Amino acid sequence: MTNKIPFALCIHGGAGVITPENLSQTDKKKIKEDLMLALTAGEAVLAEGGNAVDAVTAAVVVLENSIHFNAGKGAVYSRKGKHLLEASIMDGATLEAGAVANSMKIKNPVVFAKSLLENKDLIMISGEAADNLAQQTNHELVENDYFDTDFRKEQFLEAKKISETASFLDHTNLKMGTVGAVAIDRKGNIAAATSTGGMTNKLDGRIGDSAIIGAGTYANNKTCGVSCTGVGEYFIRATVASMVSNLMEFGNMSLEQATETTIKGHLTQLGGEGGLIAIDKDGNINFSYNSEGMYRGYVSEKNSEKKVFIWDLEEKN
Repeated sequence: MTNKIPFALCIHGGAGVITPENLSQTDKKKIKEDLMLALTAGEAVLAEGGNAVDAVTAAVVVLENSIHFNAGKGAVYSRKGKHLLEASIMDGATLEAGAVANSMKIKNPVVFAKSLLENKDLIMISGEAADNLAQQTNHELVENDYFDTDFRKEQFLEAKKISETASFLDHTNLKMGTVGAVAIDRKGNIAAATSTGGMTNKLDGRIGDSAIIGAGTYANNKTCGVSCTGVGEYFIRATVASMVSNLMEFGNMSLEQATETTIKGHLTQLGGEGGLIAIDKDGNINFSYNSEGMYRGYVSEKNSEKKVFIWDLEEKN
């Protein structure tokens, strides 16, 4: 039997102020290694004939478990010195979705979000209620200090010195943030997932785009899958993830035209900064961002390629 669609997977680890002179070779090497691990995890699912939902989950779990990204283990601190996690996932075949916000105990929020795809009465849940449901449904829980890292603590204290009440985009000091993945499997089904710890010193209770379907995450087999990263409030106002799909479906744009129009047109005009990754129904991959860099990568069965990028050119080992 001939494969209908070659599988493809793309991932991101945040977009922002990333300059070659300020990124140490040590950090760069570790970040690239974790991006490759995430690609390999998702690729393994797809290569075995697995579905896109499982693939994006596997890729994002790797990034959540890395201290080098603002998700899961590497999450930033909120204003009260806690880690408040959010994630979402969408199945392009069914348009089913799951999302969690302000969790303090779920080790891998993307896994919990995925479990909500099976809950016909619930798409999004937040805070203590989310942690309680996760416990009832046997998800792995940890104490909030599991998410502590020395770097995030230093970052939090520095932010407090600057302002007690301002929120700071994680990307401004090189430890990149929000993570995500988009995949298309051999059956042509598309899925997207996103996970984050939000913004340093954010107001407790604040929810960003990563938990909101249509803003930070979207997938539709008719068009594409999208995962976003940046200042969440702008991505919510611009409905960035679903706008890409809508421009393709109703505006007859290509994937590249739709992503460029959304990021470098609409988002930029609003004053927002960040980027997205996307895959269309034909397996084409696109990255679009208006910041100085974006940690990202892809693997494609069509081209037998696996590549990682920070700026415009591929990063070589």
